[in-house]
Amino acid sequence: MKTRNLFVISALAASVCFAAEAPAAAAAETPAPAEQVKAAEAPAAEQPAEPAAEPTVAEKCLAAVENAGKAIPSNAVTAKFTYGEALANAGELSYALEKDPESATVQTLTANCDTYVKLIAAQAETQALRNRTAENWEKRAATARSIEAIQEQINQARSGKMNDLEAEKAKLQDQGARLQAEMQQNQEKFQAEAAAQQAALKAASKREADLQKQQADLQKQLEAEKKALAEERAKAEARQAEAMNKLNELQSKLIQVTKDARGIILSMSDILFDVNKASLKADLKTSLAKVAGILSVYQQFNVSIEGNTDNTGSAEHNMKLSQQRADNVKNFLVEQGIDAGRLTAKGLGMTMPIADNKTKEGRQKNRRVDLVIQDKALQQIAEPAAEPAAPAEGAAPEAK
Repeated sequence: MKTRNLFVISALAASVCFAAEAPAAAAAETPAPAEQVKAAEAPAAEQPAEPAAEPTVAEKCLAAVENAGKAIPSNAVTAKFTYGEALANAGELSYALEKDPESATVQTLTANCDTYVKLIAAQAETQALRNRTAENWEKRAATARSIEAIQEQINQARSGKMNDLEAEKAKLQDQGARLQAEMQQNQEKFQAEAAAQQAALKAASKREADLQKQQADLQKQLEAEKKALAEERAKAEARQAEAMNKLNELQSKLIQVTKDARGIILSMSDILFDVNKASLKADLKTSLAKVAGILSVYQQFNVSIEGNTDNTGSAEHNMKLSQQRADNVKNFLVEQGIDAGRLTAKGLGMTMPIADNKTKEGRQKNRRVDLVIQDKALQQIAEPAAEPAAPAEGAAPEAK
């Protein structure tokens, strides 16, 4: 009789085995209410002393990538590789943002960052679905093993005391029927869940493929923009070199032609102006006419006209004189047919010496008008701005 009771209890335990596992797993993953309240109240204890600064686009990108990385399962290899690429993209975005926040590269890298975050989320979700599918199949196998063990016990009992089992045969058959019905229900449930998970995996795979295509398109766009910038820069440098060769023909004792990070520099001595006046002498007009001819050929060039003086006289007088000389040079170029929108004139007075004002030769070098000529394309390409020339060692301070 005890043996028959053991068989009955084992059969009932196997029938509820699967149903008991699902709630227990859900309860283990759900935090206690007290812990949820404690976790919600914890950040309130720390009040920042001052409001945090508005994060940059690169910082937002990095925060979004790191937040997406927290949801990656430990066995999601593809998502981890994508996470590494997303961190590298965030580094490139930070570098591009420091160089020129308004460049097309910043916009493309920002779009790349959003695509990476979505791609990481899709890959993490895909792996999580695969993990849950594997767990459900393992539960199904455990239920099947439990039923097989009960059936084995029944077979062993039947091979023993057959007379004692005859009385329990009908009861066991009824229990077996109930177990079969429950197993059929579980089977249908597993099939429905498997179908839903397969559909979710298919949708996730499609989203991942779309995101990867979008990422590839953005990468092609970025490469095309880089190539176009490089070609434009090469053309601009070639134009500037060609113009430099023509401007070198103006080289003389009174006009010096040089080149630095700002562009081509034409430095004209104040001997080409009337003494302490802003009117242009005939020699200077002749040279400026040649410059205007070159500028009319190279419409891509802008010109910054800078008037400079030595430290003789008051700062106010020198600033006014340098501005007048710069304006007169600009007006003459406009008269020669150069668009005024391509020209800027600024008097710098005695603030930018290139030689020592303590000597006669140094003061003569400082009394000049500079024409800074640069290609528009080179001005638009994002590059670190050229540092202004430092005053010559031993240059005299501003006159009182």
